Amino acid sequence: MEIKILFFTSPTCSWCPFLEQVLNRIVSEAKHLQLEIIDITKDIEKAEELGIVAIPTIILPNNQRIIGAADEAFIREQLDFFLVMG
Repeated sequence: MEIKILFFTSPTCSWCPFLEQVLNRIVSEAKHLQLEIIDITKDIEKAEELGIVAIPTIILPNNQRIIGAADEAFIREQLDFFLVMG
């Protein structure tokens, strides 16, 4: 069973490239996780539908949100339950 993580980004977001690398690394280590990267400049409807008000925003499988800059350790801690599922 694949578990999806949503990552909302934009070309002008200074933290987004770093977070995208972190998320890609985590997903590559846990094959049951899937990362969907959503550029809000190309899919504003999805961002509005999910109530995205700031970027970067990461939506975890339990609908928990990480908004703004976060380090890898914090993201892994928030994903811990889903990482051990695999």
